[in-house]
Amino acid sequence: MENLGSFIVNHWVLVTIFVVLVALILSDTVSRKISGVSTLDTAEAIQIVNQRNGVFLDIREATEFKKEHIADSMSLPLSTLDANIAKLKDPAQPIILICASGQRARTAGKQLHGHGYSNLYVLNGGLNAWKDAKLPLFS
Repeated sequence: MENLGSFIVNHWVLVTIFVVLVALILSDTVSRKISGVSTLDTAEAIQIVNQRNGVFLDIREATEFKKEHIADSMSLPLSTLDANIAKLKDPAQPIILICASGQRARTAGKQLHGHGYSNLYVLNGGLNAWKDAKLPLFS
C-alpha cells in the first residue's frame, strides 16, 4: 500500500487511462439502467418473442423496412414514433427494437420508456447482427 503513491506518480499515464476506462464502463451501465432499455443478442431476442409473446419493432425508415425485415416485425419509423405510438397497444409487452446497427434503436427505447413502456430491448448489432447469425429476412 505504501508503494501505491509512488506507482501513481511514476505511471500517471497508465493510471489516467485506467480511470477513464472505468468511468466509461460505469457510465454506460448507469445509462442503460436509467434509460430502461436492455441489450440482447439474436438468440435471446428469439426466445423473448417465442416464450414471452414479444414483438420485433423495426424503427428503420419504411424504404429500409421494405427492402428487408424480420418476419412478423412491426414497422414504426423513428421519425414518426411519437405520432404513431398508439399502434403499440400493451406497454407491458416485451418490445425488441431493431434498426440497422442498434444506435437508432437506443434512441427509440428512450422515447418509449418516457411514454411508460417498460419491457424494452435493443437487438445488439441490429439487423446486421441478425444477418451475421444467418437468420431469415423477408422483403
